[in-house]
Amino acid sequence: MSHQYEMLERILDSLRKEAPESYKTYFPTEKNVEGLNKARSLAFIHLLLKVKFGVFDFLDRHKLITDGTQDGGLDAYFIDEERKKLFLIQSKFRNTPENFDEKMIDANDLIKMEVSRITKGQPDDSKGVNFNEKIKSFQESLRNIRDIAKYDFIVFFLGNVYNYSDQQIRRLIDNCNYEIYNADKAYEKLLFPLTTGTYYDPDEIIISLELSQKESPRLKQLIDTDFGQFNVTAIFVPTYEIGRVMAKYKNAILKFNPRNFLSLQKRSVNEKIRNSILEKKKNNFAILNNGITVLCENVSISESTGKQNEGQLILTRPQILNGGQTAFTLCTIFEENLDKPNNPLSGKEVLLKIITPVSSSINVDSEFVELISNATNQQNEVSEADRRSNNDIQIRLQDLIFNKYGYFYERKAGEFHDGLQNNFINKNLVIDRFDFIKAYWAFLGEPAAARRTSEALTFKEDTFFRILNDTNKFNEMFFAYLLFRSMVILESSFKKKTDTIKDFGYAIMYGKWALISSIGIVKPNIPKELKGISDLVNVQLRERLKVWIQFDNFIQNKRRDTKYFSENRNNFELYYKVNILDEDVKEYFLK
Repeated sequence: MSHQYEMLERILDSLRKEAPESYKTYFPTEKNVEGLNKARSLAFIHLLLKVKFGVFDFLDRHKLITDGTQDGGLDAYFIDEERKKLFLIQSKFRNTPENFDEKMIDANDLIKMEVSRITKGQPDDSKGVNFNEKIKSFQESLRNIRDIAKYDFIVFFLGNVYNYSDQQIRRLIDNCNYEIYNADKAYEKLLFPLTTGTYYDPDEIIISLELSQKESPRLKQLIDTDFGQFNVTAIFVPTYEIGRVMAKYKNAILKFNPRNFLSLQKRSVNEKIRNSILEKKKNNFAILNNGITVLCENVSISESTGKQNEGQLILTRPQILNGGQTAFTLCTIFEENLDKPNNPLSGKEVLLKIITPVSSSINVDSEFVELISNATNQQNEVSEADRRSNNDIQIRLQDLIFNKYGYFYERKAGEFHDGLQNNFINKNLVIDRFDFIKAYWAFLGEPAAARRTSEALTFKEDTFFRILNDTNKFNEMFFAYLLFRSMVILESSFKKKTDTIKDFGYAIMYGKWALISSIGIVKPNIPKELKGISDLVNVQLRERLKVWIQFDNFIQNKRRDTKYFSENRNNFELYYKVNILDEDVKEYFLK
């Protein structure tokens, strides 16, 4: 079973268990295989509604599911009032990984979608049989939309639709626009975001503004940069609104930030921010805090909302570049005081600096984002590893490794906390970024540097880009990491690290990077698929461990009468850190 499909089953079982106990369909007995498949099929629709459309409550999602007899081929729907879109959903869950990846939605299922009759309010299907009550409820919802003419109707296929042309699909669904989440896209767009807490990516965020005592609520200026022209808008916004938005979206609006939501906590600076809010009744915070920097595609501000002293700020596809700790702290205060009468955030504001490109043709690349982030994060220490976290190389590696092998490359510290906390993913599938880059560094022939160099120096620009300079070799990188990971697992099977010396010399205790290098320098032919890579790891590791004691003897004889080895001294710990190791590995294993 693939790692992705195994994780999908875990997530679907978790979602169906959110149902009240009275909803028996979601709780089949252990022996009821057909019932379990049905429950997971429903949970699959819940997954889509939660991740893509942000419907967090189970009962709210359940109301949108129309699946059943006489459903007109419609399994669920979602009405997006903000974007004026109406999604008609057909879903097909498959109960084996092979079928999930490969089996198509049948043409007969497509034909069953009576889009036109349902949306035009017809009470029955093309055979004259009445639609079920859930479809009628959906039709009632449509009748209650006053501006329905402004809505785009989109048929959404949650399943594989590979073998039909665009023309064929449109003919089967009354020429509606459509969107397809096949197996790969379901893994990428639904599962992965759920594990990182980046689901429900907001297209727009609406913030209420306090306009009393303000002659003009904003300052706006055009800035010409090496990356293009940008508008910069500065405006004070209520801290309550920032806390509310952050509580809802969390990591989804921190994608460009060097830190994720979890890693913003447990810092002394958060306590200072917190105290400056809680200990003062007046709006000192607006002056004392450095504010929040946001990058977005567009910004709209209106002072005419029909409410006295209240304006509205709309941010299109916003991302917080700086001020994440401020936003995090406001979020925690907001959540702590949600049901209390006197919220300490009331009457207090924070400066929001909003950066928007003048033209949609301007490519806001990682270099530009990193430049702003580095410049504006000087007041709070950001590690070199975090500074590289949003680099295109890291993002591409993460995508490639998950989509190909089902492993989770952690480019931001703690970004898979949600997935681990909810038991969606196996912790052994999470790849530590430092171990990953060191393993590949050793694989390239520099094991001594890989072993002795600190994380800060490893992630410095020159070293980082020299090692990870070609993501097309991601299978080599992954292979090197699995070699390291296998040795860690082997080491854990012994009571003490020193117990490994008898069987494997110093390969496990000090020589992990050297062993990886001894395999990398011979340039093995690495398979493309996970099973082939795993098998090769086992074979190569077994062969190297058999001869490692002989390698230790070789270096002892070659380096005798040095500060590492003599009649009275065997300092393997120091030896495995110095550059002569690179030379000795090549001499012994390339002979």
